[in-house]
Amino acid sequence: MEQVAPYKPVNKIRIVTAASLFDGHDAAINIMRRIIQATGCEVIHLGHDRSVEEVVDCAIQEDAQAIAMTSYQGGHIEYFKYMFDLLKEKGAPHIKIFGGGGGTILPSEIEELHGYGITRIYHPDDGRSLGLQGMINDLIQKCDFPVGTNITNEPDLIGAK
Repeated sequence: MEQVAPYKPVNKIRIVTAASLFDGHDAAINIMRRIIQATGCEVIHLGHDRSVEEVVDCAIQEDAQAIAMTSYQGGHIEYFKYMFDLLKEKGAPHIKIFGGGGGTILPSEIEELHGYGITRIYHPDDGRSLGLQGMINDLIQKCDFPVGTNITNEPDLIGAK
């Protein structure tokens, strides 16, 4: 496989990473977050065993463009769907959701999650065809948009009477 050059983002990109609740398998997300950082993005890493609410609240507070999760323990369909719903409920549907779980997330489940609105669930076949940097480039390209400018008009109100 030929070496893929890192994507160069136009915007400042901030991504929250973690391993899902009851999941101590954090080797994959640790590798991915390091490649994301090396590609020029800021990463807020929450570690393993993180609830949907913890991750969503952090992503909103940090003005992140995306959440990248691993889930190797099962329950991923409910976990990712709840994350999508909670982002929408909290007024942050612009935050993209990415995930992976090796072979534990079946192709039919990936299709279901994509149909629900999850941005991308990576499968081992993606790693074989794209490589690690190729998957990171795909993620970062989908996150390369500005945030914070339309969330509130508070900066416009400073000094206004």
